Amino acid sequence: MKKFLGFCLAFVLCFSGLSAVWAEDATAAAADVVKKTAQEKFEQTEVSGVIQVTPADPAKNQKYATILLVSGDKQYKLLPGKDKKSFATLESMSGKTITVKGALMPATEKYPLAAIKVDEFSGASEAKSDEVKGQAVEKGKARVKGNGI
Repeated sequence: MKKFLGFCLAFVLCFSGLSAVWAEDATAAAADVVKKTAQEKFEQTEVSGVIQVTPADPAKNQKYATILLVSGDKQYKLLPGKDKKSFATLESMSGKTITVKGALMPATEKYPLAAIKVDEFSGASEAKSDEVKGQAVEKGKARVKGNGI
């Protein structure tokens, strides 16, 4: 009788161990499917604009700088995609014009600013200055040309 109970106990322990392994495999496979569908859910986009970098604020418990892409009247927060090493170079490109390709994540209640998950970027060049090098004389009159200094 004791041998029979021992065999039953061994069988139950082995079966429970195997079922846990099977459950982990099924859970991992389901997580992969969810991750792939989440990546496919976002629209791929290509946007050009000027980079604006706001340094991290330790008072607000921020670890990373906020990198924005300003394109006309729209702003996009840039998030790292697959290549995190090349994304780090964007921080040093403040004030330059670039073209970004990646997944467009629309604004939500929790995240009010639309974001782009950057897959690749190119075309780093200096941003054009919109400042006028002259001063207005009076309302409705032409500007006085400066010497460009």
